Amino acid sequence: MNWSAQLIWQGLINGLALGWIYVLMALGLTLIFGIMRIMQFAHGEIYMLGAYTVFYLSIIYKLPLLLAAALSMLAMAGFGLILERFLFRRLREQLLAPIVVSVGLTLILQSAAVVFFGLYERSIPRLAQGSFKLLGSMMPKDRFVAVMVAILLSGCLYLFLKKSKYGQAMIASAQSPEGAILQGISPVRMSALAMSVGCALAAAGGVLAGALFALGPAMGVQPLVKGLVIIVLGGMGSLIGAFIAGMMLGLIDGLVPILFGPAWAAMLPLLIVIFVLVIKPEGLLGHE
Repeated sequence: MNWSAQLIWQGLINGLALGWIYVLMALGLTLIFGIMRIMQFAHGEIYMLGAYTVFYLSIIYKLPLLLAAALSMLAMAGFGLILERFLFRRLREQLLAPIVVSVGLTLILQSAAVVFFGLYERSIPRLAQGSFKLLGSMMPKDRFVAVMVAILLSGCLYLFLKKSKYGQAMIASAQSPEGAILQGISPVRMSALAMSVGCALAAAGGVLAGALFALGPAMGVQPLVKGLVIIVLGGMGSLIGAFIAGMMLGLIDGLVPILFGPAWAAMLPLLIVIFVLVIKPEGLLGHE
């Protein structure tokens, strides 16, 4: 194979951008699972709807991309509140019912997207135009902006969880639901907040992916699978583990197809997950 330095550099940049998009997905899934103890399999469709919202706001209604992205995150946060209130709130203590509901919601939203948006791919405006030189190689500005935006959002989430009253209440509710209730923390409010924040992060990931690549009704399937792999690999409920695993999967998707071919890129994450779970069943940074 022709492993040119420029090709490997491009794969590295794409891998970093993909990794941060996966991290945003995984952080949302981790929050929802940590607080509500349910696996939200329709999270990929929230990612897809966030991207389409920006498409219509920026292309059809000519809003600036930044404003359209902010409105998309707000819209998906509101949609998350609706889902939590009317679908998942009564299912928090059950095992199979949330899975059935979320899988059904996935099929409904995908079918609705095909009906309303069509099967063909669309695109939204680039995050930035052109390239600049970094470490002797050219780096696309849109990849750089995507990574910076994802880092900013992840940093904001970290500060929110560590420094704010509601963030610390969410952590307490995730670590010990019974103890949090004894401290006067409402599990209902924490569940609604987790679903809202998680959906907003998914929408942000969809916007970044739509600006870098393309958007279609099935665009959320792969990021959802990656997000599930990430939270299992990193450790259920571990935000730091989600970041590490997300970067690993992003770099695999960016570099391995160039170095060894797409077949290895598809297999390697699953092989890593199997190996890690055999050695450390709770994941990289999970707790027994």
